[in-house]
Amino acid sequence: MTKVKICGITNLEDARFASMMGADAVGFIFTKKSSRCITEKKAKKIIENLDPYVVRVGVFLNQPKQEVLKIADLLGLDALQFHGKEPPEYCKYFKPNYRVIKVLFPSDSPYNTKVSRYKADAYMFDIRHEDKAKGVKVLSQKTLKEISALIKKGVRVIIAGGLDTKNITAIKRLKPYGVDVTSGVEAMVGKKDKDLVEKFITKVKNAKAK
Repeated sequence: MTKVKICGITNLEDARFASMMGADAVGFIFTKKSSRCITEKKAKKIIENLDPYVVRVGVFLNQPKQEVLKIADLLGLDALQFHGKEPPEYCKYFKPNYRVIKVLFPSDSPYNTKVSRYKADAYMFDIRHEDKAKGVKVLSQKTLKEISALIKKGVRVIIAGGLDTKNITAIKRLKPYGVDVTSGVEAMVGKKDKDLVEKFITKVKNAKAK
């Protein structure tokens, strides 16, 4: 069954609700470039009160390895998601102790080469922030076709990029390892909409959902 990650968590209420609704993972963003950036202190309080079965993912962007390690160790993170231009050797550095998710973008195509070089635990496909600002919100059909080929080869693919309750059913048909949603289930930046979170997770998890 496709796994669900609710990203951009900034408060305990949203984290607990996502968990209660069946989210497999929650994401905490630690790059100051994000409007959903959370402090280590605040993230720690949330994680200490979170369901122990929910995977805690830290999201980083071109940050020094020691900074990432410090945060990951302090918070007891389960997985590290690298959203920038981190090279394969950088990602490999964390592999002994953490699961690694490398984010790829349309400009990284063809993806087979990148996947063979990184050897990450999973690969997320998203739209670059700069492109989102230009109006590119979702992955193109061409990109999804290439991603679908990876899925059929057994690569752990996580699809992101403008997902919401309206388009998730079509994405689910590709049978990705996981899906990642942030703004698509928000009432405002940094605050989730409970109805949207519930509907999104239900559509992914419920085989009968249309």
